[in-house]
Amino acid sequence: MTRSLKINPSQSRACLSCGLFLNQLPIKENKASADVFWVGLSAVKLDEKVHNLPLSQSTKSGGLIFDIEMDCRKDLVFYKTNAVKCLPLKSTKIRYPSRSEMQDCYPNLELEIEVLSPKIVFLLGKQVSDFILSQHGKKISGLSKEFIYEPIEIGQTLYVPVHHPSYILVYKRKKIDQYIRAISNLINQSTALEKVA
Repeated sequence: MTRSLKINPSQSRACLSCGLFLNQLPIKENKASADVFWVGLSAVKLDEKVHNLPLSQSTKSGGLIFDIEMDCRKDLVFYKTNAVKCLPLKSTKIRYPSRSEMQDCYPNLELEIEVLSPKIVFLLGKQVSDFILSQHGKKISGLSKEFIYEPIEIGQTLYVPVHHPSYILVYKRKKIDQYIRAISNLINQSTALEKVA
């Protein structure tokens, strides 16, 4: 039976740290705990015709993440979120969030991680990776072309910078299977070690 969400939804939905909430209120998955986090950059525009969640399977990137999840142990709980919970717009077009918007929203991500206690957090793309790791005084030089991803231990959690699924789908289509295996193997190994410990 699914437990109720420990994160107070009104806490993040009432966030007024920046003006992005005027474009669209944040949405969240209803999970009480998670083994694996996926952290994207920012929200997409809600569509009334589809089930709207961060990194939804109805999007191309979310579909690729779903393929990775299907290649993992079946007892794992996955949670999808974004560094910026609301929708950044310029006029009516989606834009990249500014660093100050990411900074304003970072406490919301910290709260999700604190409450849901994931074993491993995947940072999707260099922009998300650079920002979140910088909050912990860490940095990376780049992402491996061979998908050899190095976990960075912060507290009790492993943070893993990886290529964003959209990058793989556009520029590395011939290596999709290699990308899926690299991440799913890392998930299976890391969570198995956690279970044994």
